[in-house]
Amino acid sequence: MWFAVRSAENLYIYFSDKSNWTSKKYCMMKKYFIAGLLLFFALGSTAQKSDTLCIVQINDVYEISALQNGKVGGLARIATYIKSCQSKYPTYSVLAGDFLSPSVMGTAVVDDERLNGKQMVNGLNALGIDFVTFGNHEFDVGETALQKRINESNFEWISANVFRKEGTPFYKELKGEKKYFPRQVEISSTNDQFKVILFGLTLPSNTPPYSRFISYDSALQNVSFPKNSKRAMVIGLTHLSAKEDLDLLEKYPSIQMALGGHEHDNMFLTSSHQTHVAKADANGKSLYRHLIYRDRSKKLVVKSELIKIDERILPDSTVAEVVRGWEERVYRAFRKIGLEPTRGICKVTDTLSGLEASIRYEQNSLGKAINLALLDDEKADASFINAGAIRIDDNVTGPITELDVIRIMPFGNKIVEVEMRGELLDKMIRSNDSRKGLGGYLQLGRTISRNGDQVLINGVPIDLVKLYRIRTIEFLISGKEMRLEYFNGQNPLVVRVTPLLNEQNEPKDLRMAFISTLKKLYE
Repeated sequence: MWFAVRSAENLYIYFSDKSNWTSKKYCMMKKYFIAGLLLFFALGSTAQKSDTLCIVQINDVYEISALQNGKVGGLARIATYIKSCQSKYPTYSVLAGDFLSPSVMGTAVVDDERLNGKQMVNGLNALGIDFVTFGNHEFDVGETALQKRINESNFEWISANVFRKEGTPFYKELKGEKKYFPRQVEISSTNDQFKVILFGLTLPSNTPPYSRFISYDSALQNVSFPKNSKRAMVIGLTHLSAKEDLDLLEKYPSIQMALGGHEHDNMFLTSSHQTHVAKADANGKSLYRHLIYRDRSKKLVVKSELIKIDERILPDSTVAEVVRGWEERVYRAFRKIGLEPTRGICKVTDTLSGLEASIRYEQNSLGKAINLALLDDEKADASFINAGAIRIDDNVTGPITELDVIRIMPFGNKIVEVEMRGELLDKMIRSNDSRKGLGGYLQLGRTISRNGDQVLINGVPIDLVKLYRIRTIEFLISGKEMRLEYFNGQNPLVVRVTPLLNEQNEPKDLRMAFISTLKKLYE
């Protein structure tokens, strides 16, 4: 293995025998012209010139640990890949939103405080992430926890459209001083041949009272667009829908690329201006590497490559140690509430799909299995659960543990029985297709079906005035789910809400019920 470094007068070529590095100096004169050729071939293509910038992009990362029994993802593997890029290019790593919530570890109570993403910030600090922008789930944790996580972060937050309610930017507070988030940052190439202007945008799907979101157009009025496209490139670090990203590139041809998040599935989209949207897979199952350089015509170009993060990449030992520390602390917290993360449950012999692209768009196998847990005693008429309560975004198959169940439903949720009029039940089921893609899309139990435009309960058309006993979760009846705000205890069509109790006369946790159902299905 070898690489070359050129100074003003000499070429240094470094050789390795896997244990030691040695170097030889070559004069950059005709006599040693071959050294220059070696440098050319070592760099390979225009994409690998010494003035190349590298941006490593991840998005929607909720777990610091590797997934699928340790086979994919994990911050430790991502750290290894970033370091490999840093050995070749000036490298910056970015995260396009959604990392504080939701996650398995984030729900754990450690030192009498719910983590709310503390473990993610600590892991990302160890990883050395450079820039992040808000995702919609950063606002799940509440104002106090969000400010704590910001203050704990070593990386820089950027946002052009998300502000505090009074209109001032969010800030990081250190030793009593507030450092306000910039709308954009500038990254210069090594030899200062060009720079990248990186701005942040977030979709307004979660807008708590302490926040203020301005329109994308208003935000971009405050972003510096360069006059010379050969000297600077504008890139968005965005947490928008794919359609919004493409619309943005169509409307603003000066934006060369959107490094995006939100969808959870990798994609590479092209606008009519030949500009691009790149999104990696959620939870670090893949990342994008973007090499930015000037081609022979001096035009700035981007070469993007999707990189799978799997067993072929060895974990970085330092970051792996940080991850192990959090795993130990969180596992202890789960054991206190009666869940043993390492305990095996069963072997799932088929596939239960927890992929967000499925669970939020269609009635699927995992949704059916969870509804079996809601109706395990068959004493209710029907059941449903909001897809947003199911967060694993992966297929569930093979040997699974109680930790996998926590990953499926990190929020837990108490089971409740709701006595409600058929009129309200009919409205919720009929409108279900309008919520496709949202957390409010309902996974329905086996007793609910459709016959054209007609809703059936146990094969019988729904009676609009009849009282039905429905099993669901406490969160859903709270009225906090988007487009299901009318489903709450104050609605006159809701007669009674009763918590379901377990054998110890305590509120029944859906995760515990689901564990019992899995054993019945697969043992």
